[in-house]
Amino acid sequence: MNYLMVDLYKDFQCSADACPNTCCAGWRIIVDEDAYQKMVDHQKELGTPAADWIEKEEDGLYTVKLAGEQRCPMLTEKNLCRVVLNLGPDYQCITCMEYPRILRTFGSVLEGSLSMSCPEVIARLMDKTGVQFDLVSDDNPGKPFEHMTLYRFAGAVRSGMVDIIQHTADIFLVTRLFAAYDILCRAVEFYEKKEMDASFLQAQLDQYLREEVLYSLDGYLQKGIDGRDQYRFVKDILPVIDGESGRWRQLILLTIEYFERAGVERYEKDMERFKEHLAVYKTFYINYWIYRIFQDVMEIPEYGKSKERFIYSTAQFCLIQGIAFVVFARNGFLDREDYIFIISSVSRMMEHNTTVRKDLVAKLNEFHALSPAGLLMMIIA
Repeated sequence: MNYLMVDLYKDFQCSADACPNTCCAGWRIIVDEDAYQKMVDHQKELGTPAADWIEKEEDGLYTVKLAGEQRCPMLTEKNLCRVVLNLGPDYQCITCMEYPRILRTFGSVLEGSLSMSCPEVIARLMDKTGVQFDLVSDDNPGKPFEHMTLYRFAGAVRSGMVDIIQHTADIFLVTRLFAAYDILCRAVEFYEKKEMDASFLQAQLDQYLREEVLYSLDGYLQKGIDGRDQYRFVKDILPVIDGESGRWRQLILLTIEYFERAGVERYEKDMERFKEHLAVYKTFYINYWIYRIFQDVMEIPEYGKSKERFIYSTAQFCLIQGIAFVVFARNGFLDREDYIFIISSVSRMMEHNTTVRKDLVAKLNEFHALSPAGLLMMIIA
């Protein structure tokens, strides 16, 4: 068995009560049956009957009954888990024990990454000078996998996309993402023709890895980015964002208000200053997109959907940047803690709110954004 893990995976630790956006509130928490039984057996130690805070739904799954502000009833005022405090970490449900870790198996390959809905993951990525991958093997043969040829092909394409993002850091992010997406589009064409030979793509990849080619492409693309189109696009997709209460809801309302009142001229002036400020996050963006590409372009066996997933991730980035931009425009600066909160909140919403996902996909189709040209409207960097 081969184990391919992002380098933060093995030593990740929850920041617990120091977390600015706890994962124990705001979304559906599934409790496995073994954990539920443990809660029943240890009701006395917890001081709460299991039936008071865990319910069995129509689909047969046990879920937590969220309390005020959508918080887990086991979450203390100091954002610590009563299950862990009273019983120990081994008594957590699988959901809480594994999050934010993401595991995917492709035959004899197990891939591990981390969700960016977790603020600690984002903070660690902001502090890293680069992303590495750990690859180890053991004697376990793994299970047979009928799509292994596709996995190897898709893996080679993904590596090429990561190379474009990682090894051409002096080129604007818009250009690197455009080139990476173009490689993915070509790969999907080969896949649809059943010509899954990564060597076919190597010449195009080698071209993109030449700085003079990317610099030339960059000049061409910058001319194609229209601030008015970008303003209208961001303004139009903002209403799909969902937020029920608290700090997150306030940020959404402030962002929508800015785009309703500011107008294009003010937007363009504020955006110039915002882009200058973002220079401090240059390395973080490389790390962010390596994580996104690693997670999002391996839709197997329906590899054609990888293009949609990449565009969806780009739209997610657009929403993150749109909200961060408004915070900057209002305050004159973007605080690191605010930025982490925004990224984790948007990521959480996009990962778990099916209504938001459907509405956003509809908007993307309306704007004809599922194309390299459409990608340009969404990159605020």
